Amino acid sequence: MNEIELLNRIKNAIVLLTDGHSYKVGDLTFSCRDKSHFSVTGWSLMHDLKNVTRDSAISELNKIKELFKNMTCFSMELADFVNGRQIEYHLGFDYGMGAIEICSESDDQLKWKLV
Repeated sequence: MNEIELLNRIKNAIVLLTDGHSYKVGDLTFSCRDKSHFSVTGWSLMHDLKNVTRDSAISELNKIKELFKNMTCFSMELADFVNGRQIEYHLGFDYGMGAIEICSESDDQLKWKLV
């Protein structure tokens, strides 16, 4: 995805997020449950759930946070949209017919759902 496509996807995301829909931008899925929360979900690169460890999950969650930070630096519109909101980061495992949450982080608090 080039820079123009990324900016257009982010603009589309903001419109849909305002209406309560989730939206995928690159490798991340954004959603808002209300005006004070913003959720960023990324997906594990592991091909088998039994290979996911706490260390690998933390590493992948940190990559999600870094990618999102880069997106907010790239798009001032996204940075303005999330300003003042509590951001929740989620790492999921997509098994093809659905997904399982592995862990999440909000306010520097890590919560484990799996592993």
